[in-house]
Amino acid sequence: MQLLLSTPWWLIILCFLLGAIYAGLLYRSSLNKKSHQLMAVFRFLAISLISFFLLSPILIHRKSRIEKPKVLMILDHSESVISSPKANFYKTEFLNQWKNLKSELGSDYEVEFLNLGGTINYSDTVTFNEQRTNLSQVYDFVNNTYNKQNVGAIILASDGVFNRGSHPIYRQFKSSQNLYTIGLGDTSTKKDALVKELIANEIAYLNNSFPIEVAVAASQCSGKKVVLTVSSDGKTIYTEQIQLTDNNFFKNYTFSIDADQSGIKHIIVNLSAVEGELTLKNNRKDVFVDVIDGREKIALIFNGPHPDIGAIKESILSNQNYEVVLIPFSQIKLNELKNYNVAVLYQIPSRKNSSNALISQLKTNKTPIWSIVGAETNVEQLPLISSFGRIDRNQGRFNESQAILNSNFNLFTLESATAEIINNFAPLKTPYGFYSIQDNSQVLAFQKIGSVNTKSPIWGFYNSNGEKASILYGEGFWRWRLSDFAENENFNATNELVSKTIQFLSIKDDKRKFKAYPVLKVFDEDESVKFFAELYNANYELINDKDVSLNLVNSDKKAFQYTFGKFNKSYALDLGLLPAGVYQYKAKAEGVKEEISGKIIINPLQLEMLNTQADFGLLRDWAQQNNGQFFYDNQLSELKNEVLKNKNIGNISKMEKSIDELINLKWLFYLILLIISLEWFYRKFEGAY
Repeated sequence: MQLLLSTPWWLIILCFLLGAIYAGLLYRSSLNKKSHQLMAVFRFLAISLISFFLLSPILIHRKSRIEKPKVLMILDHSESVISSPKANFYKTEFLNQWKNLKSELGSDYEVEFLNLGGTINYSDTVTFNEQRTNLSQVYDFVNNTYNKQNVGAIILASDGVFNRGSHPIYRQFKSSQNLYTIGLGDTSTKKDALVKELIANEIAYLNNSFPIEVAVAASQCSGKKVVLTVSSDGKTIYTEQIQLTDNNFFKNYTFSIDADQSGIKHIIVNLSAVEGELTLKNNRKDVFVDVIDGREKIALIFNGPHPDIGAIKESILSNQNYEVVLIPFSQIKLNELKNYNVAVLYQIPSRKNSSNALISQLKTNKTPIWSIVGAETNVEQLPLISSFGRIDRNQGRFNESQAILNSNFNLFTLESATAEIINNFAPLKTPYGFYSIQDNSQVLAFQKIGSVNTKSPIWGFYNSNGEKASILYGEGFWRWRLSDFAENENFNATNELVSKTIQFLSIKDDKRKFKAYPVLKVFDEDESVKFFAELYNANYELINDKDVSLNLVNSDKKAFQYTFGKFNKSYALDLGLLPAGVYQYKAKAEGVKEEISGKIIINPLQLEMLNTQADFGLLRDWAQQNNGQFFYDNQLSELKNEVLKNKNIGNISKMEKSIDELINLKWLFYLILLIISLEWFYRKFEGAY
């Protein structure tokens, strides 16, 4: 316990001096009586303590708290677990044993139930219907949720089969953990013939042909024959009889399909059954291909090689609506620039050569420009691209700047995962100087230099009188791609930033008063289907004072009606998970004649049926790597004994510090009240008023 004062210590002496003076003046004429001396002491203490409390003294408490170890019981409830002959055992007897294990450990530990599939969540309800398994989520969840907590043991029951995330053996917990694994499922090779993989582009272009690749696999089916059939829109495109030549059969087949009409093309690949095979769920795969009339053509113009160019190209190509043509500055043909929908100028205008003719031609063609600024950029000529590109007092100097997302940016909406990660991206090399930000420009992200958040843009957009431009004021986009992958194990965030930049530039201004659109055209079966809508008044200002509805019709012509929720000044609708298929939608706003219609596709997931052979070796290695042990599904009692006797799993003592003002202690209030009351009692007893 420690007492702290925010005022000089000598003021305490003044508090007691004040109490002594007050008591002395009050009882100075009768201090020869012992009872009056006692009353003077009471008055002295009361005044001194009250004065002392007015100094706002702070009391610091330090106390020790015992924290029991936590035991995290994580159960893999994906479909592959119950594909084994022991499915009924896992749904009944094993689940009872699993819950009993929690009860038996509960007296010594804080036990928490979690379910594992594509993600981890707290639940003691097990359905074994997850369509993805991401074992590396165990690391992410424990590291983020239980950082610096006393996690004594992690008990993971799984078949060791995963189809999402990184390999768990190559990940690490932030702190040393005791990981115990329980092997579920069947490690034997089962009789099964399956369509292991079906690869096709989500988008194809009218009057072109597009390939699909089919991987056929079979186990324990040597000598059997199956028929592979490819059909589309009710018509058989291809059929082939396949001789399964060995017990570990695998072969790829490639087909070319004509995109003969625009719209959604539903392709079904089916493999005939083998007598006695494990399951027929994996004998069929469906894919939906959106056939569209054409794609946007993007010119990526540059002076010399740079890793940014490849990174930007890959991000653009992640959207199949775009085609990228790389053009060295020395090979530009001005008369061909009209063939491009957007021009990406990498470090152009350049210090090496004049870009006036190039930029002038793009302006004449009304081609939107995305400029990426770097060390070779002639900063003084950026206003040729857009007036908001002006940077004063640059003098060839550059800073290392991180991006800070602008919460007021509203030209387009970023996914929440993208918005969260932008601020953690690696710094870019940005021009020093005073930036011009105009009313007809918007800033996606500002520069953070060191620990200082500035109002200088790192990524800006301009739109005025039909002229569009964007400037990324920084070199080093390839570092953003690496940061994105290090954080998410994918490039989704950087791909979205680039794709939506190109989309903003290439799409003609839409002056409709009502807009409605899904966040994706193609969803996986386990992805939540979301829609957004916008409504504008006569001044083209966002409003949401009217109701907006959505009519959704599935492939069986069954209709569903929904109402959008109001979100800030726009609308949002989350339909949750929908069965696989093609859906027609029609959105309508109250009092607005125009309706928005379109299609969405829900792709079926069959990941869990592609590999149903349990991998106990992975579980065993994983446990040994993390101070644990592997157990079979009938050894839960042995596992319990192993946890209980592990001396590394125990209580820990944590020192906690609490800060409170001394005047908040109730017993001090009652002490002062007692002192004043005693003085009052003695005064009355002595006959004083």
